[in-house]
Amino acid sequence: MKVNSFFVFGLSCLFISGPGYSQDDNGNEKLNEVTVRGNHPRANGIWTQYEGLDTALRGHEILTDVIEPNSQFYNWKGEPVKAHDLTNQNADNYDSVHNHYQNFLSEVWNFKPNTNAVSIWGDSAAIAKDSKAWGAFFSARSYFKAFTKDGKYHDLAPAGSDFTFNPEDYDNQLVGVEIDVLNGGKPGVFPNKSKVGLQIVGFGNPNSMAVEVRSEDTDKDVPAEKRRGVWESGIYFKNSIADYGRLIVADFDKAKMGFDFRRSLFREGIMQARTEGVGTGIILNEGKSGEIYGGTRWNGSEDKRNWISIRNGEGGTRIVSNDNIKEVLAVDNDGGVYINGDVYINGKKLNDLLKLDERVSKIEKQLSELKK
Repeated sequence: MKVNSFFVFGLSCLFISGPGYSQDDNGNEKLNEVTVRGNHPRANGIWTQYEGLDTALRGHEILTDVIEPNSQFYNWKGEPVKAHDLTNQNADNYDSVHNHYQNFLSEVWNFKPNTNAVSIWGDSAAIAKDSKAWGAFFSARSYFKAFTKDGKYHDLAPAGSDFTFNPEDYDNQLVGVEIDVLNGGKPGVFPNKSKVGLQIVGFGNPNSMAVEVRSEDTDKDVPAEKRRGVWESGIYFKNSIADYGRLIVADFDKAKMGFDFRRSLFREGIMQARTEGVGTGIILNEGKSGEIYGGTRWNGSEDKRNWISIRNGEGGTRIVSNDNIKEVLAVDNDGGVYINGDVYINGKKLNDLLKLDERVSKIEKQLSELKK
């Protein structure tokens, strides 16, 4: 079997045995299960992720690598190539014009029908009372100050590293986890098999949140403007929904509430939406109960101002009292307007105005008679 140069390169690198956890000849725990390539504090047992904290740490298998400015890269065939200059990188050529590295790659080819192929499985069990379990933990960080001239790890910075930039210009792209679904089969719509980017399945007793978004100090009593690590958006869809698609789908019979914003105040509205006429607003019961939408008054109207419109349901539109007992106003599809209560115009009760109008008419009639 031929072994390509990329694989040989990986095996021929210098590995350093650093602190890990195993047992010596006397059954005592010793540290020697860490694999380090390159200059890294891990070789001396240092966890840079927790530097300055008193967290109690322990692990089993640790792989540490350092990508250096002159590290060799390879193409998909395993042939040595130069790293790409990203000056001319754009959205159209990104697929081929970027540099990619992985410290650990697990891959499976599945030729057996009706079999689940799982490349990586993390299984952690909370067994002791009050213990905790994470199936996986990922982090992506920006980190440079320790390698500058006066930094703690300045001497570990590889040759060619440049930290002469203005710290205020320092920037990076960070992605905690990327999930790619490469579908070479039928579209993932019924009755075809599903293609899912992230599937969250609950087992056993009722669970809490399927997805929870937190910040560094979520559980601390900190003013909102001083919280660290907050997000610009909770969920963001960018040019990624099919023309026939639905943004969010709920497929169950009943639950207590749809959206619960009782504790949150939004300065620019609970929701803002683009709507351009019939069919683009909030549609109730598939249109049978009507719609609330925005846009011009009529299609093709010379008046380009925006209006809010209420499209009647099959029966019409009505306003009821807070206790849902009395129907205050109803408008049917035949143009009928039904009012149950007093009507005020400019602060005056309409019934009183009608009575006054009747009195004025009588006086005018009397004056006309007197003139004769």
